[in-house]
Amino acid sequence: MNKKAFTLIEVIMSVIIVSIVVMGAMQIQEQNSDMASYLLKRGNSELDNALFLTDKVQRYSKDKKNAYDMLVDEFSIKDFDSRDILKKIEKKINTTEPQAIPIGGTEDEQPMFVFYSSEILLNGDYPARYYTFK
Repeated sequence: MNKKAFTLIEVIMSVIIVSIVVMGAMQIQEQNSDMASYLLKRGNSELDNALFLTDKVQRYSKDKKNAYDMLVDEFSIKDFDSRDILKKIEKKINTTEPQAIPIGGTEDEQPMFVFYSSEILLNGDYPARYYTFK
C-alpha cells in the first residue's frame, strides 16, 4: 500500500509560514491600535484648544493659562469638579500682532477693503495653530 503523507520538513515550513503571517497581522493590529489612540488624544486636544479661542486670547501672548481662566468671564461655572477639570487644561499661548491684508485694487490704487489677520499658537501636548480674521 502506497500512503501519501507530509514530511516533517513540509510541516515545519507550513508552521513557519503561518507564524510569519500571524506575526504580520499582529503588527498591523498594533499599528492600528496606536493610530487610533493617537487620533483620540489629538481629537481631545483639539476640543481642549477650542476652550482657549475666546476674544481675549490676544491679551495673553507668551503666557501659560488654563481653560478656567479663559472661560471664567464667559460662563458661570459653579460646579467645583468642572472648575478643577478646566484648571488642569493648560496651554502656552503665543499670538502675533494683526497684519493688514489689502483686498482688491492694484498696487497704485486704494484697496477695496483691508482685513487683519493674526496667528494664535497653542502649545501643549499637541500644539495647534489658528488664525483670526477681522
